[in-house]
Amino acid sequence: MNMKRLSTWFASALVVALALPAGAQKVDEDLPDESYAAEIYAAEAAEVDPADYATLAREGQGDVWSCASCHGAKGEGNGNIPRLAGLSSGYIAKQLNAYAEGVRINHNMQYVADKLTQKEMLGLARYYAEMEAPSAADAELDGDLERGRELANHGDWDIEVPACYSCHGSSAWGVEQAFPSLAAQQPSYTYGQLAAWTDGRRKNSPLMLMQGIAHALSDADKRAVADYLATLPAPPAEDSINE
Repeated sequence: MNMKRLSTWFASALVVALALPAGAQKVDEDLPDESYAAEIYAAEAAEVDPADYATLAREGQGDVWSCASCHGAKGEGNGNIPRLAGLSSGYIAKQLNAYAEGVRINHNMQYVADKLTQKEMLGLARYYAEMEAPSAADAELDGDLERGRELANHGDWDIEVPACYSCHGSSAWGVEQAFPSLAAQQPSYTYGQLAAWTDGRRKNSPLMLMQGIAHALSDADKRAVADYLATLPAPPAEDSINE
């Protein structure tokens, strides 16, 4: 783990958080500390062999549905079901734990995560993090791609929204473990998550960054940035990024 780089990115995120409206900065004290959870899960996942969990991902086991049955054989996602291929292992494991703990709400994912052991969560996280797959996403929400490009590259400080790239990287391939890849993500999923941040259905954001950003974006902006990010090249496997 590159702690110097991580500290630099969290310092940048803190600057972004301080620029958001005061109400968006308040952290829910009932939620677990989000700041370094992904890094901790990634370190634990590094001790697990993802090959041992390939069958679970592809075929499921007992009452646990296969990941591939919803997320696709190559982890490419579909519609409002997200792309998993190339997301960081720490981020994936953190989300699975959030579903299991009821911190993040989705009935299908809560059903699955509740039946997984911690080791299975880590193994699946690494399995998908190390998967490289071409994009299966395309702009489909009638979003303004030029507006989406502007928001991704520069943000809009008139509405106190920073650039997506300021936290998620210059290619939107994610940064370290906590900031996930957005590139080639299914636009309906991205849009749905922005809506969930807005109405409170999703709360597990480091420093509560995404709540403030999502509240500031109009519905048209949400569609614009979701469509634009869908057009970007897919991220490489996690090991390729970290080399």
